[in-house]
Amino acid sequence: MKETESYEQLIERFNKRTDQLIIRREQLQPMYDEYVQIERDLERLKGSLQAVEYLAFGKLPGDGNHDGMKHHMPRR
Repeated sequence: MKETESYEQLIERFNKRTDQLIIRREQLQPMYDEYVQIERDLERLKGSLQAVEYLAFGKLPGDGNHDGMKHHMPRR
Protein backbone atom coordinates (compact mmCIF):
# COMPACT_ATOMS: atom_id res chain seq x y z
CA MET A 1 0.00 0.00 0.00
CA LYS A 2 1.29 3.42 -0.90
CA GLU A 3 1.50 5.84 1.99
CA THR A 4 -0.90 8.16 0.22
CA GLU A 5 -3.60 5.50 -0.34
CA SER A 6 -6.45 4.96 2.04
CA TYR A 7 -8.26 1.66 2.45
CA GLU A 8 -11.15 3.05 0.46
CA GLN A 9 -8.81 3.94 -2.40
CA LEU A 10 -7.35 0.43 -2.33
CA ILE A 11 -10.80 -1.11 -2.43
CA GLU A 12 -11.73 1.10 -5.38
CA ARG A 13 -8.49 0.21 -7.21
CA PHE A 14 -8.90 -3.53 -6.61
CA ASN A 15 -12.53 -3.44 -7.71
CA LYS A 16 -11.59 -1.59 -10.89
CA ARG A 17 -8.88 -4.14 -11.70
CA THR A 18 -11.25 -7.01 -10.95
CA ASP A 19 -13.79 -5.58 -13.39
CA GLN A 20 -11.10 -5.21 -16.07
CA LEU A 21 -10.00 -8.82 -15.64
CA ILE A 22 -13.56 -10.15 -15.76
CA ILE A 23 -14.16 -8.33 -19.05
CA ARG A 24 -10.92 -9.68 -20.50
CA ARG A 25 -11.76 -13.21 -19.38
CA GLU A 26 -15.12 -12.94 -21.15
CA GLN A 27 -13.34 -11.81 -24.32
CA LEU A 28 -10.91 -14.74 -24.20
CA GLN A 29 -13.40 -17.48 -23.28
CA PRO A 30 -14.49 -18.29 -26.87
CA MET A 31 -10.85 -18.64 -27.97
CA TYR A 32 -10.11 -20.89 -25.00
CA ASP A 33 -13.15 -23.05 -25.76
CA GLU A 34 -11.99 -23.41 -29.37
CA TYR A 35 -8.48 -24.33 -28.17
CA VAL A 36 -9.86 -27.05 -25.89
CA GLN A 37 -11.98 -28.46 -28.73
CA ILE A 38 -8.99 -28.51 -31.08
CA GLU A 39 -6.92 -30.35 -28.45
CA ARG A 40 -9.67 -32.98 -28.12
CA ASP A 41 -9.89 -33.36 -31.89
CA LEU A 42 -6.12 -33.77 -32.18
CA GLU A 43 -6.07 -36.48 -29.49
CA ARG A 44 -8.92 -38.32 -31.21
CA LEU A 45 -7.17 -38.14 -34.58
CA LYS A 46 -3.90 -39.31 -33.04
CA GLY A 47 -5.69 -42.34 -31.61
CA SER A 48 -7.40 -43.05 -34.92
CA LEU A 49 -4.08 -42.85 -36.76
CA GLN A 50 -2.48 -45.23 -34.26
CA ALA A 51 -5.34 -47.71 -34.70
CA VAL A 52 -5.02 -47.65 -38.50
CA GLU A 53 -1.21 -47.99 -38.32
CA TYR A 54 -1.65 -51.00 -36.05
CA LEU A 55 -4.18 -52.62 -38.35
CA ALA A 56 -2.16 -51.88 -41.49
CA PHE A 57 1.41 -52.45 -40.30
CA GLY A 58 1.26 -53.96 -36.81
CA LYS A 59 2.91 -50.83 -35.42
CA LEU A 60 2.30 -50.36 -31.70
CA PRO A 61 1.82 -46.83 -30.34
CA GLY A 62 4.80 -45.16 -28.69
CA ASP A 63 2.77 -44.05 -25.71
CA GLY A 64 4.83 -45.70 -22.98
CA ASN A 65 2.29 -48.47 -22.42
CA HIS A 66 3.76 -50.66 -25.15
CA ASP A 67 7.48 -50.21 -24.44
CA GLY A 68 9.41 -53.45 -24.81
CA MET A 69 6.79 -54.97 -27.08
CA LYS A 70 7.74 -55.65 -30.66
CA HIS A 71 5.73 -54.51 -33.63
CA HIS A 72 4.19 -57.44 -35.44
CA MET A 73 2.70 -58.24 -38.79
CA PRO A 74 -1.07 -58.00 -38.90
CA ARG A 75 -3.21 -60.78 -40.30
CA ARG A 76 -4.74 -59.84 -43.62
